[in-house]
Amino acid sequence: MKFENQKTHKWQGAAVLEPQGPIVQTLISFSITTLESFAFYAGVFLVMATLPYLVLWRWQRERFSHKRIQKKTKRQPRVAREIGYSLLTLFTFSAMLGALFELPRHGLTLIYFSIGDYGWIYFIFSIAVMAVVHDSYYYWAHRLMHTRWLFKHVHMMHHQFTNPTPFAAYAFHPGEIVIEIAVFGVLPFIMPLHPAAIATYVVILTYLNVISHLGFELYTSKTLHRWFITSTHHNMHHSRVSGNYMLYFNIWDKLMGTNHSDYDAKYEELANAEPGRPAAAAEGDAQAR
Repeated sequence: MKFENQKTHKWQGAAVLEPQGPIVQTLISFSITTLESFAFYAGVFLVMATLPYLVLWRWQRERFSHKRIQKKTKRQPRVAREIGYSLLTLFTFSAMLGALFELPRHGLTLIYFSIGDYGWIYFIFSIAVMAVVHDSYYYWAHRLMHTRWLFKHVHMMHHQFTNPTPFAAYAFHPGEIVIEIAVFGVLPFIMPLHPAAIATYVVILTYLNVISHLGFELYTSKTLHRWFITSTHHNMHHSRVSGNYMLYFNIWDKLMGTNHSDYDAKYEELANAEPGRPAAAAEGDAQAR
């Protein structure tokens, strides 16, 4: 009897590595989810970044020159490197999602797969919660990235692009993306999240991240910059290395006094600039890199 139990135990242990075993099935499912996610997010990113790059940086460069934030820079944009790093970031993020979406199979997380379980109102609400939570988390994670060791060994990869194009939206060190989206490894244990809600949030994040890295200020509102992040806001962070840390809402920068003192004036100059009457002092003229 003891011998039979040992044989059965041995067979069950080997079964997990068979083609239909749980480990192999988990690896296959993880791989498929990762590749599908990467194809989707990379496609969204490339479309969203390519269109404004071609219009603003290539085809209509002179037409929008009065809206360009940095007029003079010593270092030209390195588009191929921006694209390469951004795609690496999106693959890393997709792999993290692939692992996250495997957890419900084992009874872990509050991720659900039928929108009818909580309804459309909750679906939309969950996206708003992700935005608010991630925005606050990002501010402090970004401040952490600017500590001496992490900046030198991790965050510097992003700051090598002192005059970024839209393709630099996700040009991060792999370690940085893990830290800056780690909150998504916690949220599914706290609140129910649908994969489509996460995907929708990431699409919104991509769009706003591309806006932040346009290199041109296209907003003309006289009040929007007081509460939301603009291209000018984040471009100043790149050209001056520190300050202006927020992702979506200009709240924590205000509360912590980390907005650049001349941000409002800089934004207003660019927002009001007209063809033939460019902004009086373009970012980078005095701080060209």
